[in-house]
Amino acid sequence: MTAPGTDTAAAEQVLLEVLLTDHGASGPYAGYRRLREQAPRLTTAAGLLVLSGYRDCEAALRNRDLGKVDESLGFQLAGVPEDLQRRALRRFRRTMLFRNPPDHTRLRRLVASVFTPRHVEALRPAIVTRIDELLDGFAGCEVVDVMTDLALPLPVGVIGDLLGIPDVDRSTAAPWVRDLVAPLEPSADLAAVQGAVDAEDRLAEYFTQLLAEKRRTPADDLLSRLATARGDDQLDNDECVGTAILLFAAGFETTTNLVGNGLAALVGAPGQLDLLRNRPELAAPAVEELLRFDAPVQTDGRTALADTSVGDVEIAAGQVVLLLLGAGNRDPRVFTDPDTLHLTRRQAAPLSFGGGLHFCLGAPLARLEAAELFPRLLTRFPHLSAAGPATWRSGLSFRGLAHLPVHPGPT
Repeated sequence: MTAPGTDTAAAEQVLLEVLLTDHGASGPYAGYRRLREQAPRLTTAAGLLVLSGYRDCEAALRNRDLGKVDESLGFQLAGVPEDLQRRALRRFRRTMLFRNPPDHTRLRRLVASVFTPRHVEALRPAIVTRIDELLDGFAGCEVVDVMTDLALPLPVGVIGDLLGIPDVDRSTAAPWVRDLVAPLEPSADLAAVQGAVDAEDRLAEYFTQLLAEKRRTPADDLLSRLATARGDDQLDNDECVGTAILLFAAGFETTTNLVGNGLAALVGAPGQLDLLRNRPELAAPAVEELLRFDAPVQTDGRTALADTSVGDVEIAAGQVVLLLLGAGNRDPRVFTDPDTLHLTRRQAAPLSFGGGLHFCLGAPLARLEAAELFPRLLTRFPHLSAAGPATWRSGLSFRGLAHLPVHPGPT
């Protein structure tokens, strides 16, 4: 419940501004601060519980009575017919992302071993080679776009290799993912939902054909594992296709935004950029701070599967809870000087990969890619600088850049 004495109408107005504004370079953080100060636990007139404090978000993520409901896209989409909403993400919602145990356990078990820290560590040499090859392309260039020339092709290549997606298909399939996840944004409209339906159909057609090839001729890749699973691990067709789409999408979308948001933050804080260039051993904690400072995923949603509570807030079965992860990452009760980038920060873990049962499966892989990329980029191009204004993509839930032009400078 909202604290007594709170001006709920004013807090709801702040919430709407946060959810529906294109924030650009400044991000939603000033709005988060206002909301957290006015109503860190806001229950809207419609019954939505909105949490913006770190401890509350963390507790909600770990609460097993707060789960996923596959019938909901997460936000009520005004002006979008219900039948179209049901069609959007139809297969995607058959994946672990929208499931609770025991289905979540079954779906995750089949692929989880590929993303363990030990298995991911074995990928390091190949990831380093891919990074170096991409950076070779920067040499001698006056201007490069970090997003199109590095932040996107790196994780698309890595997850493409893991899944067994042919090189020639990756650049075609990747843009469909952006259209696919559009309904997860609070600002989604009819055109976005229709675009998502079309994108999922294209992705499903592609992966259906590719999975059929993997069944005929299995290889040492994750799609072959999905396609040939038997017994308790066997997935039905929509689960199999949906999981393939999910793994591909999750394998690059977050990492792309982590690289772009992180480099933009470093360029905006030259002292921290110099620190990382001079002390590459700080790469791992630096990635944690970059994840906190400008999270690639800003929101998460849960639905109460039974009556439960977070702290002293009672939550009724069926009530929807919106977690503002990006706000929790800037909570001054947990992070000292939260609006300043400090790469040597040693405080709480960022909420950016979620938590609990639905903690991001690919988090170790994203962290490794970023931790290898940033120091190699800054060491090889020590005079790297901005070459013009960055262009931010619209939306709140997935925060990222469309373009980030930089001058690599001499090597």
